[in-house]
Amino acid sequence: MKKILLISAYLISISCYGQEKLECHEKINKQLFTESRDTVMEKFNIEEFNKHQKNGSWTFKKNNEKYFLTKLQDEYWVEISTKHNPFILKCNYYSNGNIKLKGLIFHGNAFTKGVVVDYDKEGNIIKQTDYDAPYKSFPWEKVKLWLENRKVDLLDPFTRVWRENENNRPIWYLSWDTKEQDKYGNKIIQDVELDGEKGKVLKETTHTFEE
Repeated sequence: MKKILLISAYLISISCYGQEKLECHEKINKQLFTESRDTVMEKFNIEEFNKHQKNGSWTFKKNNEKYFLTKLQDEYWVEISTKHNPFILKCNYYSNGNIKLKGLIFHGNAFTKGVVVDYDKEGNIIKQTDYDAPYKSFPWEKVKLWLENRKVDLLDPFTRVWRENENNRPIWYLSWDTKEQDKYGNKIIQDVELDGEKGKVLKETTHTFEE
């Protein structure tokens, strides 16, 4: 796959459409240029980061987007979240500013969605991992609809979605705040396991959470 060469940018942002696909932007000299979907800037602007960082981090908001940039040991990390999207775009960069990996993660460090691309220090793609592959029969889009039919708020911090594929048996694990309380005033959290092939409910329980 031919590597896309991009100029280091001051800001990056995302807007998500349909099935959480990415449309990434670069702001260069106050002009906004749109790149193709599933593309993110390939080089981290270390100089600009150093101008704004405090204690190794830089956080700011732009429109409906929140940016968190930080340096950890010999890497730079970027997280971009949007107001109405449950997924966070995460990008790691090498110490030279070149992209290391990028991917989408459901909020709360839950499941990784789609293809995660890994790069070497020169910016060449070395690996692409499709995390959706085991769940093609019952993908996130169907899980999303299943949750929305039950009036689950996907953006609620208590809404968790993760998945596992052990012994070629894909399972979705879901939990959310029922907005009800037990007699002690604790939140009642609903827990559901869905079969990752047919969407059948395998297990349904509740637990309580004390704030």
